[in-house]
Amino acid sequence: MATEVSVNDRLLCSGLTSEESKNVEKVLRKNNISYFEKWNSHGGIFHIFDDGKNAKCDLYIHMDSMEKAKEALEDAGIKVSSSKKSK
Repeated sequence: MATEVSVNDRLLCSGLTSEESKNVEKVLRKNNISYFEKWNSHGGIFHIFDDGKNAKCDLYIHMDSMEKAKEALEDAGIKVSSSKKSK
């Protein structure tokens, strides 16, 4: 299982909730666009108390699929916002 974003991957959307990520993933899968999820949750001692409801997801896709993904999400009525820069 890959745990790092590749050089050719670009941030499509960041800070998605679980429900938002499911909606975006559904559109990406329907359009045959591969993606990588990076979940940001609490670490250390706070992990014990975290039920996962506050975890946020960043979705990365290959740079060659960026325009196709944005168009597919726009057609589905999903607004794409990436508030941070990709690695």
